[in-house]
Amino acid sequence: MVVKPAPAAPPLPALAVRPAHVAIIMDGNGRWATSHALSRSEGHRAGAQAIRPVIERLGEHGIGVLTLFGFSTENWGRPRTEVETILKLGAEFIDTYTDELNRNGVRLQHLGDPARLPGWLRRRVQKAVDRTAGNDGMIVNLAFNYGGRADIVQSVARLLAEGARPEEITEEAISAHLATAGLPDVDLLIRTGGEHRVSNFLVWQATYAELYFTEVFWPDFDAAQVDAALVEFARRNRRFGLVPSASVEDAGTAE
Repeated sequence: MVVKPAPAAPPLPALAVRPAHVAIIMDGNGRWATSHALSRSEGHRAGAQAIRPVIERLGEHGIGVLTLFGFSTENWGRPRTEVETILKLGAEFIDTYTDELNRNGVRLQHLGDPARLPGWLRRRVQKAVDRTAGNDGMIVNLAFNYGGRADIVQSVARLLAEGARPEEITEEAISAHLATAGLPDVDLLIRTGGEHRVSNFLVWQATYAELYFTEVFWPDFDAAQVDAALVEFARRNRRFGLVPSASVEDAGTAE
């Protein structure tokens, strides 16, 4: 498959407010492939190639944390060849871009249970995490074998193993034992590909996230699409279950 070079990125739009943590469900690779008369494997490869420019654009916007849903706990039920393709592409992404991300101060982290991942991928992930651990730029979480419910269950299990009493199992304590401990909750959750659900992704952390669904398939999600999502986020009036003051509401700013 011949991959066309990415078009020049448009100028950065002016934003009154930016999310601290963006999470993306990278959906639509298979349907993109079908629409281009390609195999699903070629669709996943095109999707892997779309990751770098999205990270770059979010970095230009000053986004502090990005979480990418690469492979869920449910995805093991897909055909074996497709699972192998996705996992191999994850390894290729790490092999190809870790040096560049490291030079740019990006810190890679892994979310999810590594136990079921094949050893060759587990070792690559850990090597990338270790190599970038000292960086203080954008944090990029790679969610492989991740499930939101499992994350919550494991958090509570850790608390119980530490001897926590029932009254000590608070929201703050659970948050501190999740895979994202120490990171801000998700402000903006993007899903490409036209589906309108969160699919067990960061279900605790995205409780008050702004949801942005787009029909654009992930391989076509580029800098302009990133800008569109952030512009829409800046338009939202985030209430967090509260009633904003008249001045805030009249101004139309995001909290």
